[in-house]
Amino acid sequence: MRTRRSQRYRLLRLLMLLRTGRAPSARQLADMLEISLRTVRRDLDELRDDWGAPIEFDRRRGGYVLTDPNWQPPIGPFTELRLSAGEAVALLLAHTAFEAMRGTGLEDAFRSLVAKLPAWLPESVSVNPEELRAMFSFAFEPLRGDAREVAERLHALRQAIDGRRRIVLEYASASRGEVTRREVEPYHLRYFDGAWYVVGFCRLRQDLRIFAVDRIRAIEPTGRTFAPPDPERFSPETYFAATWRLERGEKMVRVAVRFTPEQARYMRGRRWHPSQEAVEEPDGSLVLLFRVLGLEEIKRWIMQFGAAAEVLEPPELRDKIVAEAEKIIARSRVSRSVTLDGVKKG
Repeated sequence: MRTRRSQRYRLLRLLMLLRTGRAPSARQLADMLEISLRTVRRDLDELRDDWGAPIEFDRRRGGYVLTDPNWQPPIGPFTELRLSAGEAVALLLAHTAFEAMRGTGLEDAFRSLVAKLPAWLPESVSVNPEELRAMFSFAFEPLRGDAREVAERLHALRQAIDGRRRIVLEYASASRGEVTRREVEPYHLRYFDGAWYVVGFCRLRQDLRIFAVDRIRAIEPTGRTFAPPDPERFSPETYFAATWRLERGEKMVRVAVRFTPEQARYMRGRRWHPSQEAVEEPDGSLVLLFRVLGLEEIKRWIMQFGAAAEVLEPPELRDKIVAEAEKIIARSRVSRSVTLDGVKKG
């Protein structure tokens, strides 16, 4: 069944290329479809003989054409595989986003796809990539780590996830700086804040763990496979919905933060977390409520708002922020007599 579907898809793509009216040669068709000349000629014969397509070779132009522009294949409307202008714009924007992210290993595939766009568009529709780039832009954090090494690691991880194959990671932790070897069942890749991460079951810790791809020193195959994880054990939606960003703590915690009336104007209308609830107060301030696993990431998020944010609960989080603020004040007092080049003022 899969072979018949892919062949039919290829034949429809061949028809799309003929409908452009550019009279492509057999060699050009083979290159665009990434198949052999023999396959192209066999497909052209099948379209003519079995589908009844009015295909002729135009000797003057040196290529193949459809003599009846209104002809439709017998399996359904040909337009089903044509891209609308909106779909083409969406595809180009996705390509631009991937270009900004880098390190995916998919950049070349996207460039090839964009190069083929004209063959997928009706004659009356044109999309200019340069005009789109002038109209839209994407601001992603610069990729963390060496781009070539990250791309190589991503390629190996994608293969392991696709084949459900266990791997051994040589991993340098950020907290302790130590290098460990862990056998991992990789489940999912996630891009966040300029870095790639892989989530999987760590057989060393006997629990789900998240690993930064740029901190992976080496990936070794084990030759062993694993069963797909039960959705109750892992799904990207539930796993990340319980974290603030990426980190996971031991227990679920309810967090309440009050924002001043001035800051509240910027906080309203945006969903900062899937668990978010909002409570309006009479003076115009806003209380946001969250439920998260772990406090470190949400602590850093709250501190960016300075005095405009007040932690109402839990007390543990409030104490963490007070302690961090006191450290900042103490360090500022010590270093304020030192210039940027390290020379003390008189």
